[in-house]
Amino acid sequence: MTVPANTVAADRVRAAISASDLALGLRIIADLLEAGLPVRRVLAAFVTVSPAAWRPAIPHLQESMKVGRSVAAALGDAPIEIPPLVIGIVAAGEAGNGLAAAIRRAAELTESTAAVRAAVRGALAYPMLLAAAGAGAVALMVGVVLPRFAAILADLDQMLPASTRMVLQLTSVTRASFGPVVCAALAIVVAIRAWKATEEGRRRWDALLLQLPLGGSVRFSASTARAAFSLATLLDSGVAIRPALAFAARASGDAEVEARLLAARDRVAGGESVASAFAAVQALTPFAVRLVSAAEQSGQLARMLAHAAKLEQERSERLVRTAVRLLEPALVLVFASIVALVAAALLQAVYSIRPT
Repeated sequence: MTVPANTVAADRVRAAISASDLALGLRIIADLLEAGLPVRRVLAAFVTVSPAAWRPAIPHLQESMKVGRSVAAALGDAPIEIPPLVIGIVAAGEAGNGLAAAIRRAAELTESTAAVRAAVRGALAYPMLLAAAGAGAVALMVGVVLPRFAAILADLDQMLPASTRMVLQLTSVTRASFGPVVCAALAIVVAIRAWKATEEGRRRWDALLLQLPLGGSVRFSASTARAAFSLATLLDSGVAIRPALAFAARASGDAEVEARLLAARDRVAGGESVASAFAAVQALTPFAVRLVSAAEQSGQLARMLAHAAKLEQERSERLVRTAVRLLEPALVLVFASIVALVAAALLQAVYSIRPT
């Protein structure tokens, strides 16, 4: 019996690949395709110029091309970790006869995502250092200094101040509950990962993430950008709206948005306009839906979708940077409050041993 490709992919241990190596490899493949080489010759040339992280996948890709598989299917079960977004965009490009452009766009999105992540990590460096220093200072004061003062006061038959007793009680509760809380957190993480491994669980989890106050907006904008670009590419290549929506749904990178786009496709098949179908199921952001509505009236749907994708991508990146900028003062405020509380408890303990 033949083993399905997705089963083989699930059983294979995939090698990790960095976003920069993934993007570089995709760009090289796109360049070779744009030079007019067929896919099999592209892979033959790719052997000598590919990044080292791509080497484990090249024999698999070459074998897949020999048996007539699509590039997206070959990438989908390659022995390296390729995001579903990349695979969806490549599949959309193959369906629209724009494989080189799709692979280049996948490389650009990968580079953009990597750049945003690098910027976020760089911006988080100081807040994380601040958090570590604040946590260390609080731990030193609560775990070492206050207990010693409490012991001194006990030897002197002095009553501990109320604030000092409160902080010491909180410390005792934290120490006693640390182990159970960590075990419970690990169990919850394992349960969530197992739940997300199922199709329904992944969709519900993505739907939950879309409801978050700020993170949901970022995720929805990014998913809209990916889906709108894929749909624009397909329509510009002459693909009909129904199959184009199916590929765009996969390229969105979000299970809930994918389900909404597929629901919108069914509405469009029933004679509803694209903008009306999107609005009814909230498949795209309201801003993108308004652009789609205007585009349907002017007959420039593909062009307007590409414009919407660009604007939504910029919006998602802007929201991420804004959130990071707000994190630093928030951390300062939180740790300043904690240190002030502990310092007040310590000072009251010191002053309590002075003669009245």
